[in-house]
Amino acid sequence: MKEEQIILTDLKQSKLGRPISIPDSKIVEEVLFWISSGNTLRSYCRQDNKPAFTTIYNWLNKDKEFNERFVRAREVGSDMIADSIMEIMSETPEMIGGDNPRIDPGWVALQKAKSDVALKLLSKWFPSRYGDRVDVAAKGDINLTISTGIPQG
Repeated sequence: MKEEQIILTDLKQSKLGRPISIPDSKIVEEVLFWISSGNTLRSYCRQDNKPAFTTIYNWLNKDKEFNERFVRAREVGSDMIADSIMEIMSETPEMIGGDNPRIDPGWVALQKAKSDVALKLLSKWFPSRYGDRVDVAAKGDINLTISTGIPQG
């Protein structure tokens, strides 16, 4: 597991004497761009000289403005992920078979798996936008006719 590297622009002392990190504006802008491009926070943090994801989450919990901008970046990033699903599905298929060419079924399965995973992720993050729409309509009209055999009238 990657050692946590905290990038700080300013330090404050907590009551326990531990330094509390203040969000670095350069890192914040990089994270927002990264997320809005459809990438994951963990992939950003895996790069050299980047803060650990726990540091970013601590910043998100402490800084309301950063949190709101992160949510908006995630929404924009979801559109990028949806676009990438369309690109996956429109790729020219790989062919196998030499003299008798046919589409490689393994390639088809891989592309389907990639797109399914991305769509499931989107449906979890944004169920109202990318989730399955389930419409349940129930009608409770009951007509009851009682026939007693006695003439009315």
